[in-house]
Amino acid sequence: MEFSPTVLIWAPIGLLFLSAIAGVVIERHRRDACLKEFDGDFVILKMKDGRSVWGVMKVFPKCIELVYDSPQAMGLGRSKSSYVLYDKKIADIDRIIRPAPSEGTSEREEWDEEVADLKFTSFFEKIGRSLRNLYGMLRDAFSQSVGMLIGMAKQRSAALQKVSGADRHATEVGQSLLEILPNAYEPILEKYRGALVVLESLEEGEVQETLGVLEDYTVGNLLIRAVDIRAEDVPEGLKDRGFRVGDVIFPRSRAVVRHRIMETEV
Repeated sequence: MEFSPTVLIWAPIGLLFLSAIAGVVIERHRRDACLKEFDGDFVILKMKDGRSVWGVMKVFPKCIELVYDSPQAMGLGRSKSSYVLYDKKIADIDRIIRPAPSEGTSEREEWDEEVADLKFTSFFEKIGRSLRNLYGMLRDAFSQSVGMLIGMAKQRSAALQKVSGADRHATEVGQSLLEILPNAYEPILEKYRGALVVLESLEEGEVQETLGVLEDYTVGNLLIRAVDIRAEDVPEGLKDRGFRVGDVIFPRSRAVVRHRIMETEV
């Protein structure tokens, strides 16, 4: 099948252009799946240096916003109402704590049911995660194939040969196109989803263990439910709220899943 010279010239350029647009759009909307679970909820951010910041968390592709529940006065009739963390500051987070609703409330009953339901995975959820994991395993092959297609097109198009680094850029775009999908598939963590696990984290040179239910994981984070909140993790300004249990996001640079827990009679 013969193509006209015009098609051979402009089709590859159009593909590269559309791929670049798709990559930009995806990058502007990509958010960590674990962080998204806390979007709109009251959280406590504990930083590596021991400081804590709290408020309602809003998750964006490149930053996190905390809206203070009590604005911080600056004087002259003005107050700080929010705190924004960008990529470099996000890397300084030790953990993100979302306290559970108060006992005896309908919200607490709903929270308890959510944790209990983690042990059971519906048929459609299994299918969805299987497809997600398949994408995760094939993402590198897909991104490289995009670069190969552009490379083949360059050989047949004099116009595209003038576009410096087109195949390399196409490969990068291919990777961006799949990064919007969760791609941190790990068989052992997939097996432990919904199970009671022990996380190990290093704090002040000592290994700390945290018990909770593994809900999900991404390249950068682990989401653990029904965790006992340590007294030292609650800032002085929140001691009177009676936070005892909640959900925690641990950066994977700070914690690892070490054990799965089995119920025994002992």
